[in-house]
Amino acid sequence: MISTTEEPRKTPLAVLSRVALIAILVWLGLLVFLALSQRSMIYYPSRNDAESLEREASAQGFEPWKNPQGGTIGYRSLPAPDDPRPPLAILITHGNAGYATHRADYTAILRAAAPDRALSVYILEYPGYGSRSGTPSQTAFLAAADEAVALIPDNKPLILLGESIGTGVASATAAAHPDRVAGLLLLTPFDTLANVAQHHYPLLPVRWILRDQYPSENWLKQFHGPLAIVVAANDTIVPATFGQNLHDTYAGPKKLIIADQADHNDLLHTLPPSAWQEALQFLLNL
Repeated sequence: MISTTEEPRKTPLAVLSRVALIAILVWLGLLVFLALSQRSMIYYPSRNDAESLEREASAQGFEPWKNPQGGTIGYRSLPAPDDPRPPLAILITHGNAGYATHRADYTAILRAAAPDRALSVYILEYPGYGSRSGTPSQTAFLAAADEAVALIPDNKPLILLGESIGTGVASATAAAHPDRVAGLLLLTPFDTLANVAQHHYPLLPVRWILRDQYPSENWLKQFHGPLAIVVAANDTIVPATFGQNLHDTYAGPKKLIIADQADHNDLLHTLPPSAWQEALQFLLNL
C-alpha cells in the first residue's frame, strides 16, 4: 500500500500574512536604501578643473573669487571702480545641480532690473562643486556661505538670491547675519526640505531619516528684513505650495510673485523683466 501525505492548505490568513511580511521587508529595504543614499539623491554636483572654470568665467565677465588662503570660493562680476551709482552686492546661492558659472546668466538680468545701482554679483561655489574640494552637505554649504558673506565688502548693501536648495542656504545665512543682509530673493523655495521630501515619498518616514532638512521656515524667524519669493506655478520638483507656506509664515515685510507658466528649472528665462524689477524694487525701497 502506498501512503500519501497531503500538504496542509494555506489559509487566506496565512497568505495575507506572507504578503504583508514581504511588503514590510520591501518597505524596510527601501527605507535603508534612502537612508544610506540620501545625499546622493539631494546633491548633483558637476565638476571641472580650475583652469577650465576660470576660462569659462572670464568669457562671461566673471573672475575667480578667492578667500585669504587663496582658495576659489566662487566667482564675481564687479562694476567699474569709478561707477558713480550707489553700490549693491548680490550673493547667489544656487540650486543642487551644476556649478557656480552655470548661473552667470543672472548677471545681465539683475543689472537690467536695477539699472540705477553699481551691481556686484557674487556666485558661491559649493564644496564638492566645480573645482572646489569638499563634500556637499547642509553643514558644508552653510559654512561656505558664512565665509562668503564675511568676504563681501561691508560698504555695499547685500541681497541674498537663492534658488531651490540654495533658498535654504540663503535663509540660514540671513538668519546668521540679520544686520548684514538687506534683503532676500528666493526662487522656488520651500518651507523645509523635509516637507518636500515627504511629498515625494509619502509612504516613508522621511522626516525621521533626512539629515539635511534645511528648515527655512524656522531660520527666517531670526530675520526680519524684506523677503521676496518667486514660485513656479507648474513646479513638479518643489511644488508652489511649499513656497507659499514659507511666504505665509514669514513675519516680516514680504512679497509673493507667481510665475504662471514656469516649471522648476525654467524660471530664470521665463520670468519677465518686470517681475525681476518688481522684486528688486521691493527689496531696495523698503
